[in-house]
Amino acid sequence: MFNKYNLLIAENAVTLKQYWHKRLVQECPEQSATTRESIVCWLLKTDLRQFEQVEPLELETIEQAMEHRWKILRQRYLRSSREGAYRNLIIRLGSLVIYRSHIPTWIASSRDRQHCLIDILQEVIQELLQNDIYLQQQMACIAEFTNDRHLQDRLLFATIEEYALRPTRNQPTIMYLFINYLRRIGRGDIIQVLSNE
Repeated sequence: MFNKYNLLIAENAVTLKQYWHKRLVQECPEQSATTRESIVCWLLKTDLRQFEQVEPLELETIEQAMEHRWKILRQRYLRSSREGAYRNLIIRLGSLVIYRSHIPTWIASSRDRQHCLIDILQEVIQELLQNDIYLQQQMACIAEFTNDRHLQDRLLFATIEEYALRPTRNQPTIMYLFINYLRRIGRGDIIQVLSNE
């Protein structure tokens, strides 16, 4: 957990960066120093000079965002193979979609429907990567942080999850995008299930 006192009295970005370097050495010593440096850059995800004059409340918000990003990366992606990490992303986002009351029954009634849901979710993610300006910016930043393709994938998957969980119109962004995609491609069968709530 963050040492709030130390972060709140931080006078410059160096202190914040050093904090994360030290923490990553403790929590993932099996990763190389280069990998840990790339992760720190991804966690801070911005020009470090912005941290030098932040107010305590702003710093607390930044702190929470970094903590959240690190938790996502560490729990589901960092130590997984590329295939395992991608599977974790699909499972995580899929669980948000099927959490609605009628969806599990609809899926359970047919194995084809399970594959259909996964296919649609993958299409939604692909559209996000191709069309969403924020994610395109994040991909560009990740490419600057590391040239290790495996690490790039893991950082991207964690970024997608963090973004997909943000609220849009009182629901996770992935749910909002999922429903809009179904409407666009004319999948009335699933929309009917969703609307029956």
